[in-house]
Amino acid sequence: MSDFLQDDAGRVPGVIGDRIAGALLLVLAVGAWWLSHDLESGFMQPIGPGEYPRLISLPLAALSLLLILRPGFNQRWPGRAALLRQALTLLVLASYAGLVKPLGFLPASLVAVVLLVRLFGAAWKPALVSGAVLALALYALFEFALGIPLPDMPGLDW
Repeated sequence: MSDFLQDDAGRVPGVIGDRIAGALLLVLAVGAWWLSHDLESGFMQPIGPGEYPRLISLPLAALSLLLILRPGFNQRWPGRAALLRQALTLLVLASYAGLVKPLGFLPASLVAVVLLVRLFGAAWKPALVSGAVLALALYALFEFALGIPLPDMPGLDW
């Protein structure tokens, strides 16, 4: 029995952390669902841009409720550096959501991907390359392959 206590000596129950994360993710899911109704689709578009956030918000809400109702047992609360990276990631994603419409999809996506890749420890050159490739690929996928219009840069009409 002492081995069992010894193994858990450095562990902290993650009940509170899981419930906090679950509550924040639930708020995010509800907000995404609510705000997705403001996204307008083009004329005669069968699937509008609001469908994707609604599609993502349903499993996000279900999994966040799972975190709230059945929290697990985590190793330990993250250190300051990890918490700072997580907070900066949330800040970048929230800023991206607010800047897509005024700046356009391509520049907002480029900046967001570059910053996120840098947060994960990549150097500037690979971050810029991956940001440009991902932004252009996603733009081509949504705009041309799926026919879902994305916000263009101000003054740029394709």
